[in-house]
Amino acid sequence: MKQYKLLITLDSDLSPGSGDSISGLIDHEITHEHGIPIIPAKRLKGALRHMAKEFFDWGYTTNEAIERLFGKIGEEKSSGFKIYDAVLYQIPKGYFESNEKITIENYNCLLQGLQQKNPNDLLALWTMVYTKTAIHNDSGQAKTGSLRSLRVINRGLVFKSTITLENEGDAKLLEDCVKALRHLGYGRTRGLGEVTCQLLSVKQKNAPINSAKVAAEQPFRITLKQPVLLAGNEGLYGSCTDFIPGSALLGVFASLYIHKHQLQDNAHKDETFARLFLRGAVSFGYAYPEIENKVFTPCPLHIQREKHGSFAYGDGFEQIPLVRKINQMAFIDDDTLLLHEPKKEMRMHHARPANRRIGRALNDAEEANNNQIIGDNKGQFYYYTALSRGQSFVGTLRGEQEDIKLLMELLAERDNTIQLGRSRTAEYGEATMTALPQSFVLTKKYKAAKNEKKVAIYFETPLAFQDETGRYVLEPQLLIEEMERKLGVSFTIEKSFFKQTTLKGYNAKWRLPKQEKVAFDAGTVLIVSTQENIDWTTVEKTLWGSDLAQGCGKVQVLTYEGLAKQFPVKNEQWQLQKIAMEHDEALSQIEVALCTRHQKELDKKAAIDAAKKFMKKPEIKAIGQTKLHQLTEFFISEKPKYKKERFIKKGEALANVFKELEKEVVNKSSDFKKIFFHTLKLEVRANGNE
Repeated sequence: MKQYKLLITLDSDLSPGSGDSISGLIDHEITHEHGIPIIPAKRLKGALRHMAKEFFDWGYTTNEAIERLFGKIGEEKSSGFKIYDAVLYQIPKGYFESNEKITIENYNCLLQGLQQKNPNDLLALWTMVYTKTAIHNDSGQAKTGSLRSLRVINRGLVFKSTITLENEGDAKLLEDCVKALRHLGYGRTRGLGEVTCQLLSVKQKNAPINSAKVAAEQPFRITLKQPVLLAGNEGLYGSCTDFIPGSALLGVFASLYIHKHQLQDNAHKDETFARLFLRGAVSFGYAYPEIENKVFTPCPLHIQREKHGSFAYGDGFEQIPLVRKINQMAFIDDDTLLLHEPKKEMRMHHARPANRRIGRALNDAEEANNNQIIGDNKGQFYYYTALSRGQSFVGTLRGEQEDIKLLMELLAERDNTIQLGRSRTAEYGEATMTALPQSFVLTKKYKAAKNEKKVAIYFETPLAFQDETGRYVLEPQLLIEEMERKLGVSFTIEKSFFKQTTLKGYNAKWRLPKQEKVAFDAGTVLIVSTQENIDWTTVEKTLWGSDLAQGCGKVQVLTYEGLAKQFPVKNEQWQLQKIAMEHDEALSQIEVALCTRHQKELDKKAAIDAAKKFMKKPEIKAIGQTKLHQLTEFFISEKPKYKKERFIKKGEALANVFKELEKEVVNKSSDFKKIFFHTLKLEVRANGNE
């Protein structure tokens, strides 16, 4: 595996379109993160693949080499390299106040340092807005209704991406594609998007193997370095989960094991692989969102919220006229119910038609119908909803100590970096996964005490249960009977609050959907009572039902009598954690530029107001365009051609105007003066003065 740094210098303005728009302002918006432009990885990969196809047309390479490097649509095997979003790396000298170019060594620090700034103000520092029209072939005039505006990134900026190449034998083709890449983004035939690309090899450090003793129940934290695509209930294009399911983690570790031992299609013949990943020796738990060491799990259904109020109720909500289930992640903190919804984002993408002369997806456009373009040849326009990067999720691995240690070693060999979800080779999926100390698993405040007689059994993850015939059923009594058999006690179900879900999946090897299984959804609660003495931690340490390897069947036992009857509700928002950093030149220059821009806006408004008031003075009516031009030159130029006496001795009216202008613009900024006199010219012209 080889890693490269890809530097992209903008030789002209660039428009890496996001597919989005701002109604009435911008028809073609760019992709940016909190006002800092980025070049999406999918755009880069598509542009590089386009160059590879050009090489194929020239007989320089083969179709097999292209498919090995870039992948083949619909195939199980992904492309031979991974590419990341290109982020801001260098600011040329003179762009701000600095006389030297500024290199941004830590982009994340820069992004975090600007979180409190207005994204629109930041975006204005790096971009400008172009307008264009379509022209009639006959008359040469602009077509009615054809005016369009697009935002572009200013020329001169340098962006940096990272490329990880799996097979070093493909390095030559990748390097040639980078050398040949000269244009990116929208408007490439209209002067936009000219770039210079440079591919630099990066020395990789060998990560140490963690040989520390690992517990059989190992908590872990996953931090997203890129947005992650995990299909929700409405499918990949319509929704995204609020958590990281155990099935995704199982797939991650299975891929790491296969790659290390080079098993390819024979993985199922390896005994260790079959035991760990096929027979369920390890349970890969669900990872739920974490904010400041608080892990948010699906809200227990026996806690419900008044519809138009700010309180939730742990019992007795049947007496409240309007209550509703809480379909958010929750954490009870000091008798306050904290609710949280993970941050998500939507990104739009397009695949170009098979005919490379067409630069956009046609879908059902009239152009496609007229040319009888059908099927995939039309290209595609689509969007993904993904979990935003920077967020953390916490879960648990369960299994034999030696098995957990083996998985941790697989992680360490990849520098604790994993690839999650869909579209992992470009723009999405990278995360870090690190082991947490056992002390991280804090005792919950509302855990049931030993020998408590009435408790709430809360399903922290989905629970799939099969009856004696093997059918997946939603029958709480069957589950309770299973618990009674294993624990040797008897329970009575007092109340039940449950909802169902369907466990789905896709077998990438066979390219077929997995069996759909009906299951109790996370958040389900069974209120049970018993007359016997029970250590409830025994129930929590056991996984119940089926599909245990994928994290299903984890329960918590909560106190029932000790639960607060009423909770104030508060929404907890995730924010990028501020990390300690030294003084950063780029950040300070951006701060100065924002202040300068803000002051210019204030000067502009003040100058326009002052000019309009000045126009109401009777003296100005005697001044025409010629005299106003001379006055403008005198007050704005550092070395004016005309002296003061010229205006004082040219009549009383002009002398009075000159004195009034001195009062208005003395000690004012150059921006104020320029806007002031520009507005005066427009007003004089509107009044028809000479």
